[in-house]
Amino acid sequence: MITGGRTRAWILVQVDSPHDAAQRLYASQGLEGGDHYVVVRADVVDYVYNVVIPVDAESPEVLDSVHDMIRGITGARHSVAIPVVESVPPIPHDAEGFITPEEYDRGYDKEHCKPGRQRWSPGMNAWG
Repeated sequence: MITGGRTRAWILVQVDSPHDAAQRLYASQGLEGGDHYVVVRADVVDYVYNVVIPVDAESPEVLDSVHDMIRGITGARHSVAIPVVESVPPIPHDAEGFITPEEYDRGYDKEHCKPGRQRWSPGMNAWG
């Protein structure tokens, strides 16, 4: 558990087609979850677990159900949830990031983001 009573974790899944699994998750989730949970994004990575999904949930029980849902949507052969015990900086909105001009042109929230280094995250589901 981290500050604010939320439960956050990185869910790692191993799938046969990581791009397709990430796309299915995106198509299914979008802005789903409301205040109960946020599936932040899905990163396709070069590792045994080939899709990494940060999740923010209102409780451990909700996180467990989101983990089950992600396994079903992605068709994961194997998965693991790695709980976050501390975030630095402590508030996700303070997180740094970098947006390339190409990424910006593809649809970043132009009111809150600009190309280059970001001073904060817009604090929304990255798919929204």
